[in-house]
Amino acid sequence: MATHRVRTVIERDSLARTAPDDTVGTAVATMAEHACGSVLVMAGDELVGIFTERDLLLRVAAAGLELDRTAVGEVMTRDPDTIGADEPVAEAIRRMDEFGYRYLPVLDGDKVIGVISTRHLPYRDVAAMAEELEQRHALAEHMR
Repeated sequence: MATHRVRTVIERDSLARTAPDDTVGTAVATMAEHACGSVLVMAGDELVGIFTERDLLLRVAAAGLELDRTAVGEVMTRDPDTIGADEPVAEAIRRMDEFGYRYLPVLDGDKVIGVISTRHLPYRDVAAMAEELEQRHALAEHMR
């Protein structure tokens, strides 16, 4: 399996971000503008949350909340897990698989530099880990 680092597979055109007091409508517009499924919720340079398609569906639409009257900070995933830019892609695959993440913010030291999504994961790396992932799934199922 390749040992490339997370930083080599993230998109870096620009960071899709919003502030906690911005409306969900603003966050959704940012996601559409960047053609992505998540926005980082930042207070200045500090990552305070992530707002994803899943949050939109489960915490906004299903709850009947209004896009232009609901602050992102009310419905975001607070204090999201992150991954270091220099960690192996295999570690991102493991975490995303284990916790069911579709998006994982990427840090370079304390600075947010991007998001890795399931669509960024190199297929050959995921395929090379298929046996390990299957064993993890079987163990998790056995423990239920």
